[in-house]
Amino acid sequence: MAGLFKKTIPYEFNDPSLVQTKAYVGGQWVSAASGKTFAVLDPEDDQEVCQVADLGQDDVRAAIESAQRAFESYSKTPHRERRWLMRRWSDLPKANREDLAALCTLELAKPFTESLGTVQYAIDFLDWFEGAVERTVGDTIPAFRGNNRVLTIRQPQGVVAAVTPWNSPLAMITRKAGAAIAAGNTVVCKPAPETPLCALALARLFEKAGGPHGVFNVIPCSPESTPAVGQELCHNPYIRHLSFTGSTPVGKYLNTECAKNIKKTSLELGGNAPFIVFEDADLEQAARGLITSKFRSSGQTCVCANRVLVHSSILDKFALILRQCVDDTFVYGSVWDRKVNFGPLYSGKGVDKVRLHIQDAISKGAQVLNDDAFANGVGPNFIKPTIIKVASGSENMKFTNDETFGPLAFLVPFETEEEAIRAANNTDVGLASYFYTENISRLWRVAEALKAGMVGARVGLVSAAEMPFGGIRESGLGREGGMEALEEFLDIKSITIGI
Repeated sequence: MAGLFKKTIPYEFNDPSLVQTKAYVGGQWVSAASGKTFAVLDPEDDQEVCQVADLGQDDVRAAIESAQRAFESYSKTPHRERRWLMRRWSDLPKANREDLAALCTLELAKPFTESLGTVQYAIDFLDWFEGAVERTVGDTIPAFRGNNRVLTIRQPQGVVAAVTPWNSPLAMITRKAGAAIAAGNTVVCKPAPETPLCALALARLFEKAGGPHGVFNVIPCSPESTPAVGQELCHNPYIRHLSFTGSTPVGKYLNTECAKNIKKTSLELGGNAPFIVFEDADLEQAARGLITSKFRSSGQTCVCANRVLVHSSILDKFALILRQCVDDTFVYGSVWDRKVNFGPLYSGKGVDKVRLHIQDAISKGAQVLNDDAFANGVGPNFIKPTIIKVASGSENMKFTNDETFGPLAFLVPFETEEEAIRAANNTDVGLASYFYTENISRLWRVAEALKAGMVGARVGLVSAAEMPFGGIRESGLGREGGMEALEEFLDIKSITIGI
């Protein structure tokens, strides 16, 4: 990749055409009209990787207009033809797994083996939506008036704006764009400024799959250009649906702006997931579940456990088991080494927040149970998985009400089931919750009592293409994944016929 990357990486791309730095608009690879570009950094060492086109508001308006023109014809494409398109598109990531994983590792510093899992997760969504296309059917409804017949049909909405985050740069795109395109819409995707290369690679694969021009557009932009681009996505009349994954404050802002012209929104926002370990739990199983829930992606997912509530009678024993699991599970080093399975945070900003949460907890009596999180030589943004025991007063600690988004497991004691549920629900958000128990009656009680859109009962992973993913309260609106994802991007039309 000489001449494109500004740093050397220990990987040779099988298909160099997947490395794109221009925007993909209307089936063409284009630069910003201003000629501006922005830097993509490698979080492993904070070095610049390359420069990517920095689109402005006028560029994005042109992309939306291209998507609208494409919608006029693509929305009429028969379901089966759409299914064939999705099949071709989903087959190409399967044939290019390692190249896509390399891009994810390069711009997110996710360990290569973990990146391969991320690629598979992205493929899962394309596969699922391909299989679901022909199941988006209408209904016939018994009419009250005997001389009428009532039926419904489902129709695509129009141009969908998909605003995706940096922490899962492949699957978050296929989860949104895959559903919208399968349903007959066209998409303008704005990837996170930190991870545009994965999005552009998916656009290249869409192009290779014979995707119609203008159906899938990718518009990278810098943090500085993002506010103006966001305004265009919210206010342009051709955009009929805005799908966003990110923080709750930004989601609230986008929702308010879209409401000004009654634009539909799907919002997957922040979480503050509790992870409850009851006294009757299988502690080995719970510790392994917490490893998955808390430490995957270095703690940087919206469904990562944030508050670990452990019954006081087993807290010390569970802490020892968890520490041993951490020591046995994780291998540190270069993210390109396939034996390594734990990487750095995405930036120094994330490191600063984790450091603040550690210092705050210690200053209020908490105890760090394993080695110094910052004692390493792996890179500027690396923090080891860290277990912190909280004796009391957790309600006054920053992690209680502020999602850490890093590899810190705060163990907080509780005494009763009612206390645990009350603490778990004591938040304005409700994305995911987890708990472990061997009591089947308690399993049902707690699963129903937790205020979250997703509950993991004796599992630490609640994300899958076939299930509806999303939260309640300030964790967002709508669902991604499952048949519910397609419903998000379809309008229901009722037709009454007199006979």
